[in-house]
Amino acid sequence: MTLSEKRKVLLISYLFPPLGGSGSLRPLKMAKYLPRYDWLPVVLTVKNPDWYYANDPELLKELSQDVLVFRAPMIRASWIYRCLNPFKVKIFDRLICEYLIHPDEQIGWLPFAYRSAIKLIKKNKISAIYSTSGPLTCHLIALLVKRRLNIPWIAEFRDEWFEAPNLPLPTKLHKKLHYRLEELIVTEADRIVTMAPAFSLFLMKHGVSPDKLTTIPAGFDPEDFRLSQKKLIHDRPHFTIVFVGLIYETFPPDRFLSAVNALIAEGKIPAGDLRIRFVGANTVVSNLDPFGIVECTGFIPRTEAIAEVLNADLLLLLLSRERGQGVIPSKVFEYMASGRPILALIPPEGAVAEIIERTKTGTVVDFDDFAGIKRTFLNLYQHWKTASLTGKPDWSELNQFDQTRLFREIADILDKITGTGP
Repeated sequence: MTLSEKRKVLLISYLFPPLGGSGSLRPLKMAKYLPRYDWLPVVLTVKNPDWYYANDPELLKELSQDVLVFRAPMIRASWIYRCLNPFKVKIFDRLICEYLIHPDEQIGWLPFAYRSAIKLIKKNKISAIYSTSGPLTCHLIALLVKRRLNIPWIAEFRDEWFEAPNLPLPTKLHKKLHYRLEELIVTEADRIVTMAPAFSLFLMKHGVSPDKLTTIPAGFDPEDFRLSQKKLIHDRPHFTIVFVGLIYETFPPDRFLSAVNALIAEGKIPAGDLRIRFVGANTVVSNLDPFGIVECTGFIPRTEAIAEVLNADLLLLLLSRERGQGVIPSKVFEYMASGRPILALIPPEGAVAEIIERTKTGTVVDFDDFAGIKRTFLNLYQHWKTASLTGKPDWSELNQFDQTRLFREIADILDKITGTGP
């Protein structure tokens, strides 16, 4: 199919390169791979985003020149805070966020993105809309466009909405608002895509048919690893443990670091043999690193982050019981695809544990099991010391998470809702 014959989909995503981090990767990879299946994305993203922890303009090099990217301005949340709280009193900013700015701080993007979406659809003969959250405002934009133009629409939830633990719901009115907005999105979208089965179960509370919901996980891009191979370091003298991503308050590395420190203090592992690297916009308090074995890189470009994964002897994954039952972070798949062994401190009965065990990509220990963490880490260190610590993934299972396959599923859904499939 020639370029002019490809069907077009408007991809509404606030998070998109040059913004970096995991939130930008799903829409980026979608824009990269959908053209293989005769769908050409027209991306609508933000022009002047609020402050964001990650900036990685190199990611844009992955896109074909055929993919059009349009950027609509927004009323930044920081402007709203300064207008309503000119003296920058912190508690007032918190109250403004909790009580006034809903469904999220990106609501100031809605009027401008809505107007741009209408123009783009009419000018480019777009056949469908694909909105992806967070932020949740992306779905509200798509909802308004759907109502005006009656164009087929897929809404994708990369995270929970109403059940999200950090969602500000200070009053019953706020709870009703978010519940109703979520219900409108789920009922009025033609199809719903989620990135974890648990999210689909949450959304089914609105009474929609299970056939309307499809889980398509984040997966991994094989090309990411080819690009980073040239940065491999061979014969590293330390047992190097790598954690990539953000550290969250609900599952900090404290218990893991305390277990490692205890092993050093007991004389079971020499401190000089260890390096624990936290790759991303993270800091670790000094009292958790009495032996000087922790290194924090700060945010680094994605190719370098993947190289850190490939250079690791052991990959650290953290998920607490509060969020680890159903959440499946995107880095899980990249960890697995690297071929490096994983130490997963996660709920043993959760979705991630099932995937790791099925793909034979790591060892699962309960996040709260201090003795189990000590015992398992010592065993892994001893295997490293004897050069017997290697990853042996079951690629017959792991290949189902290849993004080149996963985005074919999204293309198939677009075919069905538009009736334009081959």
